[in-house]
Amino acid sequence: MMADKIGIYSIDKNCGKTTTVAFLAESFATLSTNVLVVDLDPKNYFSKFLGLELKVSDRDQIQQVKIGQSAWKYLKVGQDLEKLLNKIKEFDTEYDYIIFDFPSFESESNTEVLKILNKVIIPIECEFFGIDQLNVTIEKILEIENLKIDGILLTKYDEKNQIMPNYIKFIKENFSDLIYNTIISRNYYLGLPNFTIENLNKYVPNVGFADYLKLANEIQNDK
Repeated sequence: MMADKIGIYSIDKNCGKTTTVAFLAESFATLSTNVLVVDLDPKNYFSKFLGLELKVSDRDQIQQVKIGQSAWKYLKVGQDLEKLLNKIKEFDTEYDYIIFDFPSFESESNTEVLKILNKVIIPIECEFFGIDQLNVTIEKILEIENLKIDGILLTKYDEKNQIMPNYIKFIKENFSDLIYNTIISRNYYLGLPNFTIENLNKYVPNVGFADYLKLANEIQNDK
């Protein structure tokens, strides 16, 4: 059984990609699956988010992450793309899910990684200004042969925001077949560095992590 290789991909910078990668990995691990996160961003946003102290020598070395009751693996990618692609082939039988955290820009190396994926998840913030970037993102993915858009994930949903009903109506009318049933609620705590699953459940019960756990179940059930 080969790993399900999922890219969290969008040209939009503020749509919650890194948060989605971390909490989706934790959710899959909670569901007793073997998970590896591959961090493709040349900056250290993801490692800082997790509270990992990364040295240059840590690049291309797998580390264990434990932010809740479950554990998963993390790989910060160096500049040797060929080395990464060869490693992914080795990991195919070791993991159930390999989740890729893409930076918010296009590059040849990002395109090469997209070519080895099974599917892509596109996070989009629940604001109308994100629609243009969504179109650009979809166009880029459609350039890759056999790459499937698994779904568009609506993030930062605020039920108190008066535009939400119109926004949800618009997005479903235009992208109906691609929208996940799961919607990620806006939650200040989700984006805080080192904010653990235990704290999230203790201080903000049933908001945030529960949404990502629901998403993980939705993805598994649709396989």
